Amino acid sequence: MDVFKAWPGRAESIVISQESYMRCTGGVAPWRRDGDKGPSYYAVCPLCDNPIQIVGLFRRQEESRARRPYGRHHRGDVPGLCRYDEDAYLHCPYADPNHRTDIRARRHPKDQTGRALYGLMRGEFDRVALAWERFSGIHLGPGAARDMLRKWRDDQGWRYYDATYGNLPQMLFFAAGGQNLVKRYIVPDSPLHERLKGVPQVRLAPTRSRYVQVDKAGPGFLTLDFLLYARRIEWDGQHMNETFRLRGLLGRDDGQQAFDDLTLDVDQDWLPHTADAQPGRDERLLDIARETLQSDAGIPADQ
Repeated sequence: MDVFKAWPGRAESIVISQESYMRCTGGVAPWRRDGDKGPSYYAVCPLCDNPIQIVGLFRRQEESRARRPYGRHHRGDVPGLCRYDEDAYLHCPYADPNHRTDIRARRHPKDQTGRALYGLMRGEFDRVALAWERFSGIHLGPGAARDMLRKWRDDQGWRYYDATYGNLPQMLFFAAGGQNLVKRYIVPDSPLHERLKGVPQVRLAPTRSRYVQVDKAGPGFLTLDFLLYARRIEWDGQHMNETFRLRGLLGRDDGQQAFDDLTLDVDQDWLPHTADAQPGRDERLLDIARETLQSDAGIPADQ
């Protein structure tokens, strides 16, 4: 892998370099461990919270011909940093790029990564919503936000191994099935907006806000849903790219495809990027998250 983070439980994905690693860790314990063959450098996998070893950080530690330093899973505890979790490792894309896991596989109720995802959804929900909007082009208003969050809570979405720190905004919709697109607000000039322009049954109505609204183009009733599906992971050397497909469906009986599928890239750094884009907080959405998810420390013990 070409990314790391300094501590478990964080939604961050930092490109590995000597400069970034030393800036984040200082090159001291618990990240550095000295042995008979010299120092070894450790960090945390951005997806599964397991320890990783940084290879090739300095020339004298180099163990491969790779031009850049990289991370690989360390199948053991690193005292003071994090503990090794075999199940999390086996379900991590960084562990085996060719491995296909059961998408229904679920974390243990007391799994610390799952609990961290729950806390992240609760504490950063306004930024989850903004990351979803930037990804899909679909604005998540208070009513829809509350409905989706309830579904995610009732389905215990934090327990799916497919859910990671990097794709949390997408996983709000991934297992939810088709969702109504009529009357939704859409980001102008987004890929979805361009697709919808070609659907004869659809009218994109201007609004007083910066969005356009999906409406019917003529008389009668319009049924138009969107579906997020087909999660894919592709590799370019040590770099992982995660995508989902978004499909539009006209009518609920025959499920006619409304437009060509969109393939959309996941921003693994959605949290810092949305914080930079919107420094203030949306207290409406944060209130919804606090009411719906209550306290992250209050996840029922049997969940």
